[in-house]
Amino acid sequence: MGILTEQDKQAIAEEIKKAESGTSGEIVFAIADSSARYHHATLQAALLGMILGTAVYLALPVEHAIGMVLWTQLVFFTLVYALVPHLSWRRIMIPPTELDARVREAAFVEFYSSGLYRTAESNGVLIYLSVLERRVVVLGDKGIHERMGDRHWDDVRDRIILGIHQGRAREGVIESIAICGKALAEHFPHRPDDVNELPDGVIERKLRPDAP
Repeated sequence: MGILTEQDKQAIAEEIKKAESGTSGEIVFAIADSSARYHHATLQAALLGMILGTAVYLALPVEHAIGMVLWTQLVFFTLVYALVPHLSWRRIMIPPTELDARVREAAFVEFYSSGLYRTAESNGVLIYLSVLERRVVVLGDKGIHERMGDRHWDDVRDRIILGIHQGRAREGVIESIAICGKALAEHFPHRPDDVNELPDGVIERKLRPDAP
């Protein structure tokens, strides 16, 4: 997850702690390399690599044999199939609507996995960043969402995306956390008996074994 350094993650954790100091709400920031495996995109790229590799072989000024054609196809298919899952540009082979859907589905899973749904006043906020897809999803639990609405979460999301595009991923995330903290403090101010219900550190998520 090279988009953020260890120093960046520490700074983000400190910002979460600071933002939560004025509210009874909870903020969770999670980052994932990818929200799905996209097996079909890998297969499509491997088939394309096989076709291109075969075309190059057939274009060589040598005597061609059916056996060599088959070996060429096998080698190129295997190499590309093994390599593509490690390349970020494979997302160009995936429809944007599918990228959106996969990231949003993963964000909902993270919302429940991290325990945000269990906050006492239903005022937890999840900021979920998926690096491969270059997507950010912000989810607020019922208590805070009823007061803020989608437009507010879209603004939080856009701050992060702008920061990434400007090479300021850390700053974008920190600005977004500060916005969430301010909104939570306004509607759910800190209580004397308040306890920190969830950890403040950055959550780094790996793909589930059953991820599509």
